[in-house]
Amino acid sequence: MTIQDKTVETFAENFYRYHDALAPDFGGGSAGEWNELAANERKRYVAAARLAFLELRAETEGSHGELFKDWPSGGTEGRECGC
Repeated sequence: MTIQDKTVETFAENFYRYHDALAPDFGGGSAGEWNELAANERKRYVAAARLAFLELRAETEGSHGELFKDWPSGGTEGRECGC
């Protein structure tokens, strides 16, 4: 695992924990601990974090909006995100 991979995974875990901690303030309930999530759910959060980082990089490089042009659904279903 590279430092970049670890950073993305840490970001995804932190985002999940903050999202969960704020849920009661917005009328939601707790979804449980990060480690209690199913592996596919953790992978989805990590893939979303990678796409968010890619989008931020694309914005700084002037190619904003082109990230999903080859993904009709806008997602990564059936694909492993190797970002």
